[in-house]
Amino acid sequence: MRCPACEALVFCSNGGPRVLLGHESDELAVQLGTVLYQAGFQPLRAANGSQVLQLLAAHRPRAVVLDVAIPEVMSFQIVEYVRGHAELGQTKIVLVASVFNAAAYKRRPHTLYGADDYVEQHHIPDMLPKKLSRLLGTPLPSSAGPPPTTIANAPETAMASAHAGYDGVLAVARAIIADIALYNETEFLAYVTTRNLEPLHAALTEGRRLLAEQVAPERYAGRDPVLEAFHHFLKELESRGS
Repeated sequence: MRCPACEALVFCSNGGPRVLLGHESDELAVQLGTVLYQAGFQPLRAANGSQVLQLLAAHRPRAVVLDVAIPEVMSFQIVEYVRGHAELGQTKIVLVASVFNAAAYKRRPHTLYGADDYVEQHHIPDMLPKKLSRLLGTPLPSSAGPPPTTIANAPETAMASAHAGYDGVLAVARAIIADIALYNETEFLAYVTTRNLEPLHAALTEGRRLLAEQVAPERYAGRDPVLEAFHHFLKELESRGS
């Protein structure tokens, strides 16, 4: 069903701890919500950062599961919002890596921009309920069935189709950059002061490879969407708190 106030997706009540899902992809949000509902949590879904902030204030969920590339408000700004409000002091935050690729630029993130944990898309079915159970101190129901074994593995392709022309290409590039930032926070923050791109060269090169897998290169011939998205992300990062 839909919340009449904001059109957010609301799952049937099961009495479990309320968990706010922030993800643009309808398909992946439904799969995320199903995984959590079956594990005894009460999911509530927002499709963009503005909805996330609205629902945080209205419902004060026990936890937020947040796509790092959620549109409108940066995921890291949402983390700061939660951490800066006393009434949300007990709210836990799990970031979801945006790009489905088990091998790309993956290393353990350091500080997660203040979030409590993270999960990669291919580990959502088996790891996300366990992580939330640990963070919230809530045991998983023994009667829960086995988790689904697959999760939508190419939301970037759908994202590119949902936006016309070059905007679709940039939408995918921004998702890739948000994901790279999750795994390279130290280098991103260092770039703000040093403007030295070399430590991020390998990750950006891999990002361009991933973009070419998801979007036909002729759609962005002569341009570098990954670098454009990188500079857009840095502009937002530099303006945090201003």
